[in-house]
Amino acid sequence: MRLAMSFLLMSCGLLSLWQPRVYASDFGSVGLIKVPTARMAADGELRATISREDVADIYNITYQATPWLEATFRYSIFNPRDLASSRDFLRDRSYEAKARLLRERRFIPELAIGVRDILGTGVWEGEYLVASKKISDFDFTAGLGWGRLAARGQFDNPLASLDEGFKVRPTNAGGSFGGETRGKSYFRGGTAWFGGIRYKFRMLPFHALAEYNSDDYAREVQSNTLDDPSPWNFSVEWRPSKQLTVAASWLHGSVMGLRISSNLDTKSTPKRKRNASFYAASENRSISGAPENLNLDSWYDRILFDAERSGLRLNQAAIANDRKTAMLEIENASYAVTADAINKALSLSELHMPPGVRSVELLVREESQLAPTVRYKRQRTSLQTDRFQRTRQRSILDANKAIEILPPQRILKPRYQTAYQYPFMSFGADLATRMQLMDPDAPFSKQLYAKLSARLSITPRLNLWTVYGQDIYNDFTTNRASNSRIQKVRSDVNKYLTEGESGLDQMFMEYRNSFGKSFHYRAYAGALESMYAGIGGELLYEPFGRRWAFGATLNGLKQRAFEKSFALLDYQTVTGFVSFYYASPWYNVDLAVHAGRYLARDKGGTFEARRTFDNGFSIGGFFTRTDVPAELFGEGSFDKGLYFKIPFNGILPGNTKSSYAAIMRPLERDGGRRLEDFSGSLWFGRRNVRYDAFVNNRKRMAP
Repeated sequence: MRLAMSFLLMSCGLLSLWQPRVYASDFGSVGLIKVPTARMAADGELRATISREDVADIYNITYQATPWLEATFRYSIFNPRDLASSRDFLRDRSYEAKARLLRERRFIPELAIGVRDILGTGVWEGEYLVASKKISDFDFTAGLGWGRLAARGQFDNPLASLDEGFKVRPTNAGGSFGGETRGKSYFRGGTAWFGGIRYKFRMLPFHALAEYNSDDYAREVQSNTLDDPSPWNFSVEWRPSKQLTVAASWLHGSVMGLRISSNLDTKSTPKRKRNASFYAASENRSISGAPENLNLDSWYDRILFDAERSGLRLNQAAIANDRKTAMLEIENASYAVTADAINKALSLSELHMPPGVRSVELLVREESQLAPTVRYKRQRTSLQTDRFQRTRQRSILDANKAIEILPPQRILKPRYQTAYQYPFMSFGADLATRMQLMDPDAPFSKQLYAKLSARLSITPRLNLWTVYGQDIYNDFTTNRASNSRIQKVRSDVNKYLTEGESGLDQMFMEYRNSFGKSFHYRAYAGALESMYAGIGGELLYEPFGRRWAFGATLNGLKQRAFEKSFALLDYQTVTGFVSFYYASPWYNVDLAVHAGRYLARDKGGTFEARRTFDNGFSIGGFFTRTDVPAELFGEGSFDKGLYFKIPFNGILPGNTKSSYAAIMRPLERDGGRRLEDFSGSLWFGRRNVRYDAFVNNRKRMAP
């Protein structure tokens, strides 16, 4: 019950701010009750679903990865109502994917194909081809199932006419250690029908569902969880608000079930937040709150004054010899969408630039590294604030003509410079959590702690970062000791969460810079994370206007003591990677391949794919294969997981770059592990200032 409530608070609390468009099944994917349908959610929709019944409590995270592809990560706790006396102690992690083959038309149903338990033990294994057709208030579904979806009324596999191998379904196709693909069993063995109907009440927020499930639950009958289950399931779904769906079901002819689902639209870019009008009017040089060292008769000081209050940093500027072009070097300190920061800077230039300046070039910087230059052809040259305020809402004549995206530049001889005082210190204090959701002995372990952070900016490019965690509540244990047969580089993580429940998480020096227009780098040294200290660096070659890039990372590391002090353990290693990156033109998906040496001194490669939207939301997955064989790696067979980042800008009232990012792994093992924040992160960290992102947001930049 604690796991369910925590999952609801974490998932529904965040996701219920947005309106759901489709209805989830107990397995998280769009469906009826237990069986899938051919329906798809809206592109970019993220869904969290909990279903509870006697067979299993199932926790699902489903993402509409593209308009035609749905992916689900699932964690199942079997026989949850009778754990003490049960013979079924399984805690299963699995993945599902469903792809649309045909869109619904007047006389053509929606058609989709899917696979349950792509990786894992195969406890829910099944494949399906399913069609759905809407007629008035009814939505009919019929499908062909394999595996567990072909346990009732089985008939010969129609695919056997193509290949005799489809007649027989192999067992244990997922391998002894789980985590491996069971591709040798896909769509093999006997076949059976499943289907059902959904009815929408016109005047009420209810749906009625009935289905025929071709799974006979033989495994659960054998473990005495069920007794002669019926294939018929019935359910009533209720949407108490636009944000939440609740379903009550009568299942297997004998038990009640409950399902709760909540959705988030990750694709939509939030509306631009307008700050209160506080512009330093040209007619009034005596502005309340202006520092005495500012001369508001100077256009640079006026832009600087308003930029600071707008969440921008104006570093320096110059005006070309012809007096018609101005160059401004800016950094975005507050805006989740970099285009909004550019829009603000260009709006201020319209307001405060001398009338003779016809074009403005914004030299954008990200963490003191070069980013593309935005050239803007000014639409207004008046300094009158009231006229600017009256006309600023009008649409620009042609953003593509008014704004150009140019290669990164430097101001060689700046005429104006902001005298920032270095060194300076900034502090932060937040409540934070650490969670492990899928340990078989403790499905939901957690820590609540105060995250105290400090940043000492020594120069614009050199910073000392410090993070200290002060424990508030912690129920992590070391009851389940690591049984790893290779060097324990990650599987001892619970020792850091118990012996070091309060301690120094990070303290490292970092230097960032760019040389040329295409090379960006960083170097760092210190306590890089809670488990490792060392020294290293990362180099990224990102040619302007290209979708590809290359990177390299090298780290010399030593393992930290469990109490997270300055003490170190004996284990030390060197990790290094070469990386290839590609910003695909399809659905904002970024791809990366890393090859090199990992923390446990194993060698291999990592593939990752992330879909990132202009609003800052990012979700993706990765897997790593190294020279560690499955029998040495242990449960899971190889490292894999999900990555997601949820920006807070759509939740909080003001502009903010803050976000919550996490990596979700089915298991904490030791093979194929890297320093997550110090191995190939420049490319993904620069996503908002890449050329493709600037081009996509050209219209949003225009003031």
